[in-house]
Amino acid sequence: MRVLITGITGFVGSHMADYLIKNVPNVEIFAIRRWRSRDDNIKHLYSPGKYGDDKQDHVQFIEADLLDRGSLYNAIYISKPDIVYHFAAQSFPESSFLTPVSTLTINVIGTTNLLEELKSAKERNYCNPTIVSVSSSEVYGNPTEDEIPITETNPIRAANPYSISKVGHDLMSQYYANAYDMKVIITRMFSHEGARRGKRFALSWFAYQIVMAEKSENFPPYAPSFPTHPIKHGNLDSVRTYNHIEDAVYAYWLAVDKCDYGEVYNIGGDHTCSVGDALDILISKSKEPKAFIKELDPNRVRPTDITLQIPDSTKFREKTGWKPTKGLEEICEDLLDYWRGIL
Repeated sequence: MRVLITGITGFVGSHMADYLIKNVPNVEIFAIRRWRSRDDNIKHLYSPGKYGDDKQDHVQFIEADLLDRGSLYNAIYISKPDIVYHFAAQSFPESSFLTPVSTLTINVIGTTNLLEELKSAKERNYCNPTIVSVSSSEVYGNPTEDEIPITETNPIRAANPYSISKVGHDLMSQYYANAYDMKVIITRMFSHEGARRGKRFALSWFAYQIVMAEKSENFPPYAPSFPTHPIKHGNLDSVRTYNHIEDAVYAYWLAVDKCDYGEVYNIGGDHTCSVGDALDILISKSKEPKAFIKELDPNRVRPTDITLQIPDSTKFREKTGWKPTKGLEEICEDLLDYWRGIL
């Protein structure tokens, strides 16, 4: 089986590669990466022995860019994939307020470029892969309370440049499936967290601050009489349903064989709470919970915020038999362990 992953250097792409190597016999993984991409999340893929063998080249990396059609043609020519996982994107909602043009360009034009090259490969009878096109729950924006939980038929109300860009990604993916009979499956994953999540995202940002405090010279060795370390935060009232990254990538694997082409699927966990509740769990798992106090950081408050993200993933679960195996407790533990291991 030959698999092409875009965005392997990111949070989800790197975990997807780990899953395939550990669980899929004789898989050949090809990965698109840009020359300027950081490789913090994939350094372990360079190391022999990581997966109990002496093979070093678990993944063949191909220099390419979503905005360079020629490099995409080359990547598809080299990989000749049976499956494509399209994770590459400008994936930070907060950054999209500062860089709306590049967010739209990468996520909409870049996705279209990839689908165009895959369409050409199909027309040349070179390859005709199953394409898991990774959209986002952010396309739903802010639903009304009577629309909760969110189904695939909920109105699209994109509320920031990132979510607008993912609407374009989503609709172009549906278009190529319907217009050219391409084997595209569109997923709308709700909040998913775990080790390697960048600290631009709320839970990872909280965990990072906790670990930085724990490692500081003035962190109290015992319960203090008053808080000594602030944890800066934005909006804590947003409600999310959290899914562990290991369950997320397993869902992406099941989608390939179980889901229908051209269809859209919500995927989400079982643990729903506010961002503030998740922060409380992280603090409770710190070395000294009484050392921390919450502090609003105006710079972390977005101009518009998507505040109610509770999925109905019945369609996907009935189609695949998937269900989460880990919850928010494990997510928080993994985030803290991750930052403790690298700081």
